[in-house]
Amino acid sequence: MSAKHALLGFLIQRSSYPYELEHRLLQRLGPAYAVNSGQLSQTLKRMEEDGLIERVDPVAQGPKERHVFKATASGAEEFERWFAEEAKVTPLSRRALTVKLALAGPARLTDALEQIATYQLRCAGRLTELSRLHDSVDESVAAADPRVRADHVLARLALSADIYSLEAELRWAGHAREMISMLQGRDAIWSSESERSDAPSKDAHEDAREQLFGQMADGREDRPR
Repeated sequence: MSAKHALLGFLIQRSSYPYELEHRLLQRLGPAYAVNSGQLSQTLKRMEEDGLIERVDPVAQGPKERHVFKATASGAEEFERWFAEEAKVTPLSRRALTVKLALAGPARLTDALEQIATYQLRCAGRLTELSRLHDSVDESVAAADPRVRADHVLARLALSADIYSLEAELRWAGHAREMISMLQGRDAIWSSESERSDAPSKDAHEDAREQLFGQMADGREDRPR
C-alpha cells in the first residue's frame, strides 16, 4: 500500500504540516512506513494536484512558514472508497537470497551458507530493534486510570505485524540452512548437469540445419516457373 491513504486518514483527523505527517506515519504505523521528506513532498504534491488535499493558512515558524494541509471532500470520499475495499493479501516476498540459493549450483554452496548466516544475523538484529520499540509503547493512560490509549494499542499492533514477519523470515532462513547443508552432504543431480546431458549435440544441430536447407532447396526446384 502507498502512503497516500494513510496520509488522507491522518488529514481527515486533523490538518497537519509535512513534518508532522512524517512523524505520525512512523509513530502510528511503524518503520515500514517511514518516508523521507523528499518522498513525502512528492506524494503530497500529487495528492494536491488530484484534489484530495488542499493547503490552509500557513503556520509561522520563525522566519519561515510551514504549509498546512487538510483533506478535501473528494479526499474524504476517496478514503471511504479505499476503506470499503476488501483488504488484499500481502504479495509474496521476492527476496534476493531466494534467487541466489536457486542459482548457486554445487560450486557455491559454502558461499550460500555464509549468505544465509549473514541474513539471519540481520533479521535477528532488526527483530530485536522492533521488539524493543514495541515494548516501549505504553498503552496505559496513567497509573490510576484503567483506560488504555487506543492509538498506542494500534501502534503496537502495527509493529506486531513486522515482528511476526521477521520471525517467519528467521524460520525460513533456518530451513534454508538445513536444505543447503543437506545438499552439501548428499549426491545430488543438478539441473544444469541434466540440461547439458539432454541438450542435442553439435552434430545433431548441423544435421538438422542441412536437412532444413535441403528441403528448402527441393521446394524451389519443384516450384512452377
